[in-house]
Amino acid sequence: MTRPEPGALRLRIDLAYRGRDYHGWQIQPEHRTVQGELRRQCSRLLDREATPVGAGRTDAGVHARGQVAHLDVRTAEEAQRIIGALPRLMPEDIQILEISQVSPHFNARFSAEARRYSYHLFFGRDIFREHEWQVFFQLDRGAVNQAARGFLGDHDFTSYCRTSSLKDDGNRCQVDLCTFEWNERSAIFHVRANRFLHHMVRIMVGTLVEVGQGSRPVDCVPEILAARDRSRSGRMAPAQGLFLEEVYYPEKIEEPCWRDSVLPDSGDQGEES
Repeated sequence: MTRPEPGALRLRIDLAYRGRDYHGWQIQPEHRTVQGELRRQCSRLLDREATPVGAGRTDAGVHARGQVAHLDVRTAEEAQRIIGALPRLMPEDIQILEISQVSPHFNARFSAEARRYSYHLFFGRDIFREHEWQVFFQLDRGAVNQAARGFLGDHDFTSYCRTSSLKDDGNRCQVDLCTFEWNERSAIFHVRANRFLHHMVRIMVGTLVEVGQGSRPVDCVPEILAARDRSRSGRMAPAQGLFLEEVYYPEKIEEPCWRDSVLPDSGDQGEES
């Protein structure tokens, strides 16, 4: 948990980005990342190293419409400098949506109560659809809808997580939204949970696509969850269809005067690729 320096002001930065040309959110040596671009411009404006903390560590190729970060500044003048200049300094594939002053106790990552992702599919081939997984066959929509309901509730998602990133403190996630929005030649998968494991959404989508094509039974999801074994779930869907849509926070935490105790860590909420 990062705490501000005494007297520091904390800014909330809401942003969107196309992830195609980034090696994810988190700063990595010798790779272009979204956090790295933000740090470069914030440090330039403040004339010192300044690294925004993100709500979720989206992986390479993953997009965001509703990423949130926080940044500490020392004075009101510095805050105005960031608010006024940062949006104009971003490259064309990063958009600053809003910058506002929040409570010093606000933490973009640990204060979050839930996150919502979407995953976009297109049935066919279209070279201009760069942000969808192009699946070359129609799916059994009824079977996919039924299978998706098996993810709702509180479950151990070990079977839907990158094996190398499993944690000793548990892999349980509370999913309260898991549904498909269908169109004639496309579909959007919507999922919201209190936390996400690494690659979780993409493995869920890959498994559901296999259900839709008939290579897995409709009732496979509970059995796979219970197995707690990555090898039992389906393929991992490609990164380009995944969007971080929204991060949810307690309403009162948006007030600069908020002084409640810091919320507990809700897990490694960062995925998602």
